[in-house]
Amino acid sequence: MHKFDLVSAGEVAIDVILAGVDKVSRSWSIRGRTRDAGIFAAGSAGYVAQCYSKLGGRCAVSGRIGYDNASKIVMQGLEECGVSTRYLSIDKKVHTEISTVLLYNDGNKTSINSDMPTFDSCFDLDFRTTEAFHIGGYLLFPNIWGRNIRRLLSAARREGVVVSLDPQMSATGEWSRPFEELFDQLDVLLLDETEARLISGRKRSIDAVKHLLEKGVGIVAVKIGRKGCVVGTKKQTFAVNAFESKTVSTIGAGDAFDAAFIYGVLKDWNLEETAQFANVVAGLSTTQLGCMTAIPRAGVARRLAERYYA
Repeated sequence: MHKFDLVSAGEVAIDVILAGVDKVSRSWSIRGRTRDAGIFAAGSAGYVAQCYSKLGGRCAVSGRIGYDNASKIVMQGLEECGVSTRYLSIDKKVHTEISTVLLYNDGNKTSINSDMPTFDSCFDLDFRTTEAFHIGGYLLFPNIWGRNIRRLLSAARREGVVVSLDPQMSATGEWSRPFEELFDQLDVLLLDETEARLISGRKRSIDAVKHLLEKGVGIVAVKIGRKGCVVGTKKQTFAVNAFESKTVSTIGAGDAFDAAFIYGVLKDWNLEETAQFANVVAGLSTTQLGCMTAIPRAGVARRLAERYYA
């Protein structure tokens, strides 16, 4: 039996989220105000790990953080969600990434980010310990692009590990080149509609899904926010409407979707059920600050999905 269902590797950070911001002044004497605030263990890989664990799965995180006050917040958040930090690298030579996110009253949002540590600790993983391996924020780390990452994913698949990836934003502005010779090593590719368009060169999400499948990906899921998602395999491609919820913050909702989708794949649910379940979990993740905060056990979310999509 594997020690973990999932190892989530990549970006690990903290998010300082300010919700309901009225204005940000450049003058110390003029105070802006916010309705709510929170500090969370975050990053694409960190959010996926926490959401997967909240669903009831066994998950470890792999990434690189500093030996500083921010790293204490990261460790506390991960441990509170039941995430193993066995593969998390703590490096005194770097600073933990901190992202300050402003959610304005008018619906707009912006973020200010500190430098992100490079990441390569995933190359030391023992794939015999896990059933699935996920890379969160692949395009944020140019140092792992190329033949090394292909060899890593190939080694994972030789051990029977399910490989998934979410690209996130590109650190260099390159989108398609980092995926050269990589598509056929991906069992699951999870991305939003902008990423899908830029990586595939196709404007419509459904065409992007079909193109990426032709490149060799096993399953492609494109997240389209309030419109739901488009999901496909070589045998079928279809859209699933979003789960309606009262939104407080969408920060990390895509990572919650990823966690739930991987959960469904590992449970061998059919693709439509998996997509519906992922939509529900993503929707629930937006109802409170911190995308993992409102996520229930998988059984609760699955029953909700069955009722909602009946």
